[in-house]
Amino acid sequence: MALGLSHSLSRHTLKFSIDKIDTMIVQAINLLDDIDKEVNNYAMRLKEWYSWHFPELGKIISDNVIYAKVVKKIGIKTNIRNSDLSDIIPTELEQELKESQEISMGTEIT
Repeated sequence: MALGLSHSLSRHTLKFSIDKIDTMIVQAINLLDDIDKEVNNYAMRLKEWYSWHFPELGKIISDNVIYAKVVKKIGIKTNIRNSDLSDIIPTELEQELKESQEISMGTEIT
């Protein structure tokens, strides 16, 4: 009940606040910061978990978005031989990935 009361009081205060627009802008900025933190958290987890399977990928690709796209496209590291990654990364990096996959120290995914 205390939560409902405080929520109602906050809504009432916000309704009659002169700085209502400023408050909404601050809340929107805080929301964007929270989303940014969550995206970075998920990217770190993806790199951490996938590095057990293909640790060389993180050394070759540092950008989080490109890393996630490559992981989604190749799946298991042995699929990289048959994958065309030219729409995601330059051909030099693609060749480097294919070469590093051959000597990868990562474990297999079952």
